[in-house]
Amino acid sequence: MNVNGARFQMLFGRDDWSRCRGSDAQPLALWWDALVSPMPLPPDDLPGWDETRSEISLQPQLIELPATSGELRLTLDARRGASADRNGNVYRIADDARSLLVTSSGSGNESAFWPAQPADCGAGRGELRLAFETAQAPREPVAERYLALTTTQDDYLVVAFARGTLRGLMSFDLISGGPPLQTQWPDAVPFEPFAMCARHGGGAWVLDRAHRQLWELDCTLAVINAGHAMIDVAPAQIDDFQPLSGPPREQAAQRFPGGLDLAKTAVALLDPIAIQSHGEGRVMVLNRDLVQQRSQVVRLQRDGDGWGVDASQWLDALPALAHDMVYATGLGQGGASEEARLFIASEIGNQVHAFEVIDHDGRFSLRAPAELYPLRRYGGRALVAVAGKAHYDCGSAQPRWTPVVQQHRQRFAAQAVLVTPVFDSDELGTVWDKLLFDGSVPPDCEVEIESRAGDELSGWFDGQSQPADDAQVIGGWLREPQPRLRGDGPELPWLRREAARVTRREAGSGTWELLLQHARGRYLQLRLTLRSRNGTTAPRLRALRLWAPRFSYPQRFLPAVYREDVDNGDFLERWLANCESSLTQIEDRIVNVESLFDARSVPQDALPWLAGWFDLALDPSWDERRHRLLVQHAMDFFRWRGTVHGLRIALSLAFESDFDPIVFDGPRAQDEGAGRIRIVESYQTRLVETLVAQALPPAQVGLDQTGLDASAGPRTLQRGRLWTPAEGNAGLADRYAAWQQRTATPLQQITPFSLAPPNDTDAAQDWRAFASAELGFVPAVGAAERARWQSFLQARYVQVDALNHAHASAWTGFDEVLLPAAPPTVQAAIDDWRDYCARGVGSRERKLWQDFLARRYRRIERLRAVHANAWADFEQVPLPDRLPASFAAQTDWLQFERQLLAMHRTAHRFSVLLPVASVIADPYALEQRLGLARRIVELEKPAHTVFDVRFYWAFNRVGEARLGLDTQLGAGSRASELIPDAVVGRAYLGASFVGGRERLSGRDRLSLEC
Repeated sequence: MNVNGARFQMLFGRDDWSRCRGSDAQPLALWWDALVSPMPLPPDDLPGWDETRSEISLQPQLIELPATSGELRLTLDARRGASADRNGNVYRIADDARSLLVTSSGSGNESAFWPAQPADCGAGRGELRLAFETAQAPREPVAERYLALTTTQDDYLVVAFARGTLRGLMSFDLISGGPPLQTQWPDAVPFEPFAMCARHGGGAWVLDRAHRQLWELDCTLAVINAGHAMIDVAPAQIDDFQPLSGPPREQAAQRFPGGLDLAKTAVALLDPIAIQSHGEGRVMVLNRDLVQQRSQVVRLQRDGDGWGVDASQWLDALPALAHDMVYATGLGQGGASEEARLFIASEIGNQVHAFEVIDHDGRFSLRAPAELYPLRRYGGRALVAVAGKAHYDCGSAQPRWTPVVQQHRQRFAAQAVLVTPVFDSDELGTVWDKLLFDGSVPPDCEVEIESRAGDELSGWFDGQSQPADDAQVIGGWLREPQPRLRGDGPELPWLRREAARVTRREAGSGTWELLLQHARGRYLQLRLTLRSRNGTTAPRLRALRLWAPRFSYPQRFLPAVYREDVDNGDFLERWLANCESSLTQIEDRIVNVESLFDARSVPQDALPWLAGWFDLALDPSWDERRHRLLVQHAMDFFRWRGTVHGLRIALSLAFESDFDPIVFDGPRAQDEGAGRIRIVESYQTRLVETLVAQALPPAQVGLDQTGLDASAGPRTLQRGRLWTPAEGNAGLADRYAAWQQRTATPLQQITPFSLAPPNDTDAAQDWRAFASAELGFVPAVGAAERARWQSFLQARYVQVDALNHAHASAWTGFDEVLLPAAPPTVQAAIDDWRDYCARGVGSRERKLWQDFLARRYRRIERLRAVHANAWADFEQVPLPDRLPASFAAQTDWLQFERQLLAMHRTAHRFSVLLPVASVIADPYALEQRLGLARRIVELEKPAHTVFDVRFYWAFNRVGEARLGLDTQLGAGSRASELIPDAVVGRAYLGASFVGGRERLSGRDRLSLEC
């Protein structure tokens, strides 16, 4: 409804337009949904429905290419069996029917396939003649002819042959290779194969045109008996070996199942020439009527021991008798989906006609879409399906298998007529305002509109709650003016791009408008006539909107004197209606301005403007859905900005096709599922220590001096080769002495172990190697803190004697000064330590240590009890430069320097891991993905962090992967998804996989990965 209270009624989509009626007064849905066989002949002016564009238009017509002058029509004598395997190699019978040829999918060259060597080896035999052999008269070699062939779903090439009066089948194993396995057909059973096709699940269908028989062969080429009559091929006979007593023993008669007699089915087949499989137990047969020169397709379906027969209509779309057919898809095929079509070539041979196979409620029918598939130099040998695409033989002497490609040329009917359903305004005497339709009216096309309005309907009688479906407005049709193309698009305010058709005047595309002149009454109907003068273009209508009632400016704003004269008043009414339409559109935009502030309804052109309110820049490579989601959830996006989840949202928006807006609500467990973007913080990839948090001595936790569990209570797990606080200072001293190949003295065992390296260079290097091997890290913060403390004292006292005098100490040099292990007792030392702790230089690790202790013990009294010291507050506790004395202090120092400091150093580092579908992806595209990810992370990460971006192949690295999060058991380094296909000249033997299709799982084969 607009600001003046007018409402519109609309026709939009197939369901609405199908309620319209054609010139025959039948609903369009009756014709558009016609799924009967035979198909009825539609009216000449029936409108057509374009499924891909969702538009109503003129009915498209088939384009029939005329026969080439001077060319003879194709005959069935030119047919040769041909079929393609799953790798795209095409096998065919040679033109002389004496050999089999193959066209390689790689090179496209044709070569001999069979026979592999000459049949007459007399010359070679003469060279190797035996000394004595039986004299035989030379026999005339029997020529072998090949009648038909097909490749089966289990990768066999089955060929029907004729050798004199002998008939049989040859089976070539296309996987294992080798000579064919021959199967002789019984002489008593007539068998003259003309066409073959693969059977669903393995095996083949065989068509015997001469005897009008159809045979179904299973995977072993055995005939499937579906209620057929049995034929005696050998009579019963007495066995050569008989028992000494009892009745004589005889061999039973040999019987062979007959084929399906196509002449005796429910639909008698007159001249079957081609077959195509159509699912399990179903086959389509191309049938011809030579007398009336017409063709049809009959579908046979096996049902137990019986057969169901369903025939299509006679194919009037074919200009001549059918020649061959194939069930496949065509390149450039029109339609909403890539569904297989039945392509049928006629004897003319310059095009194939495509038919949609319709199976509705068990009924079989064919529908011919208006699509053009020309053939160039078609030899008439065969139509084959190669990798699901239809191909034909192009050329005479050396044919090439060429795909069937649609040529997008269209021809339309001259006109189409449709009558809309009845529009009801619910008010008597309504003045209908205007008509608008979205579509295109190209040059040389027009849309003629007629209307009839009234307050009564035919077919609506008293007592009925609503009119009948075929009710019509009572009245005559009145011609309306020609619609005009609006320059500013649809009249509806703030439509999104998919709803608002862009105006292009040169193509006549956009929104067309018409002010209704004669429409007055409660009910209204329209009759639309679509015309095309050249037949190559057509008007198209997507949506139709009808507005009512009209808002009258003369009645609302002008005195009655302006309406006294009927003719002048009517002119003024219509003239001001144009002004009202323009002003109403402006007012509607103002009233509906809130649509601009909703990301779900704002037009796409205004999305960047709305995003600018949040200082967002929309990536032009994103689709509209992502733009709208980002703007709609901008506040949530900024709420998570700078966090791991915020980075994941930004990266998912850019890279994940199935982006789910629920991620704006917060982190979820499935965010790190398989194939998702991973963000790994470096501190989470640390080596996890297992020291317990409680700083208790061994005796209180049930540990003996070796660190072994002496009770069932909490315990400290051992890392085996590393020192633990359970060993104490003596254990560390013993390890250091053993490292230096000596024995520790009692004095060394009780002297606190130095956490700073010796001054001697070689000794310091040996000490660091020991610490790395026995502690798992090299202590450094204590030594650094000691050096800063020594520099502070040297700057304050200059001479060591002055220091000793003030501190009452006996140091021989500043480099021997140690950090205080307990609070100083001399006032000068107390003041110096307080001043040193107050300095900010180099205090980062010390403050982290003090914060670690404060968080663990909360009160200084608890620290004093377990550390055995007397510090007044946490801010005075120094970093240890010697191994602490108590078990709890040793545990605290070990956890702090080996774990927490390592975590703190890497807390600002993280890695972004992007999924990759395959290792054979385009390297340039992968590099672009990495570059885009780096730019996104650079914008969204916290300023102090450092990151790197990698693909999943750099994912599971020892020391970096998180156990249970980034690790997954698979096939190992030989997993096929991690190794690209082998390419000759580029790959190493044993380091790649042979490319191609998946492994075979046949009943008689075993495939190995290589």
